[in-house]
Amino acid sequence: MDRKEFINALGVSSASLLLATCFGACSKSSGTDAGNIVTPPPSGVDFSLDLKQAENANLGTNGGFVYKNDIIIARTTTGNYLAVSMACPHQGTSVIYDGSNNRFFCTNHGSTFSNSGVVNNGPAAANLKQYSTSLSGTTLRVFG
Repeated sequence: MDRKEFINALGVSSASLLLATCFGACSKSSGTDAGNIVTPPPSGVDFSLDLKQAENANLGTNGGFVYKNDIIIARTTTGNYLAVSMACPHQGTSVIYDGSNNRFFCTNHGSTFSNSGVVNNGPAAANLKQYSTSLSGTTLRVFG
């Protein structure tokens, strides 16, 4: 095999491997419905966050957020607290809170959700589940 044949064979092998990997990782699983994961959001949620603890420091700033128990807890630019399921219903990527635009955002495919978790822009077709929050001193309770 000469150099040209070797490089040609290597290119075909690499392309085949890349294509096989993408079909395995990029295809929709049997647990999907029109591109949306049919995984229920957390239920029976009832936990508290101590806002003085270092791991919750981001909630001390308007627009900040943290993840806990498969839920994203965010602080709006007006200082209110929000909590929704953190997995984008499209393909399960963790959403982030975009405080400057008052929305939750999926960095994977660009879905956006209102502060209450309602889909504003797809490809997600299902809403994020919203949870209640209650602040008492420096303890934030998330429940629902």
